[in-house]
Amino acid sequence: MTDAQLDNAIVRHAQSASRWKTVCFSALLVAALSAASMGVAVHQTTASAAAPAASATATMQSQAQPTVSPSPTPTITPTPTLAQVVPAAFANLNQLDGSSTLASAGVELNEMQRSQLMERIEDFRAQGYQASFVVVDMRTGAAIASYGGTPMYTASSIKAPYIVSLAQTGAVDINAVAASATADAAGINRLITQTLQVSDNDTYEALYKRFGAAPTMQWLAGTGATTGLNGYYGDVTAIDLARMWVNSYDYLFGASADAADAQGRTWLAQQMRSSLNSSIAAVHGEGEIVASKAGWIYGEGNLYAYNDAGIVIPAGSMQLGEKPQGYVLAMLTNACARDDLLTALAQTVDDAMRAA
Repeated sequence: MTDAQLDNAIVRHAQSASRWKTVCFSALLVAALSAASMGVAVHQTTASAAAPAASATATMQSQAQPTVSPSPTPTITPTPTLAQVVPAAFANLNQLDGSSTLASAGVELNEMQRSQLMERIEDFRAQGYQASFVVVDMRTGAAIASYGGTPMYTASSIKAPYIVSLAQTGAVDINAVAASATADAAGINRLITQTLQVSDNDTYEALYKRFGAAPTMQWLAGTGATTGLNGYYGDVTAIDLARMWVNSYDYLFGASADAADAQGRTWLAQQMRSSLNSSIAAVHGEGEIVASKAGWIYGEGNLYAYNDAGIVIPAGSMQLGEKPQGYVLAMLTNACARDDLLTALAQTVDDAMRAA
């Protein structure tokens, strides 16, 4: 090989080596860039996968522990006991406008109740009769009246309250009377039974002659009564007759079953069931408790009256001392023999009480 040939070979070798260095460097650079790019992608993928997991955890926590707004505590109104209703009834009776065609205390009548009661009142007036009534809701003590302050002749409607006053004041031993425990008690049993069940005037007068009016006046003390018992009968207002029956409700039905005189009270209330000529009893079924006493007189001594008063308690009512039910109604009229008018009034009052 000549010197010229050798020089050319060396030059070609150098050029070849230079190209290979460039190729290798480029390959290394590409490899490095690829590796870096893969690392970034892996990092991004990992971060992206982690984010949904965190979001899902937060969602699960939110679902597991929902935010609940506190509910308001319900207001529970306790049912008043009879010991609370009775004084409320007397207070409402004191507040009634006794001269009003229709008055109320402790309750507001709706338009339908007012219209229906006014219609019954007008029935009496349209036919030339005078009438007054008072009803007391024994669940609350609320009272409604029409001319409740007008004194009217009681006739025999006073007999039941009179006998209750004898029992409650202790003028008679009602347990002994109910059981006819002695000859004297048996005699009083007969007098009370005849007076209440068939309205016997002679047996009533026998009781009055023996015990007088003092037990009744004692019994009415503290009730606010302004008219009482003056002689066998006399004039009273419907408001005061209602007071007598509120007292009677308390005595007859307020005692617990283990009260000392419970047997006597039960017996006495039973004598007032299915009272003769009672318009109140006529509009109620057998399942309801109706203790009432009617009274009537058709011109004797120039006196005219057709009255009824008593207690109405819904069927199935129990423990009336703790959960008093029903109502007291007193009706005083001079509509002799007009059962239709008194029965219609008693029914309308019952409808109003059921709607209250």
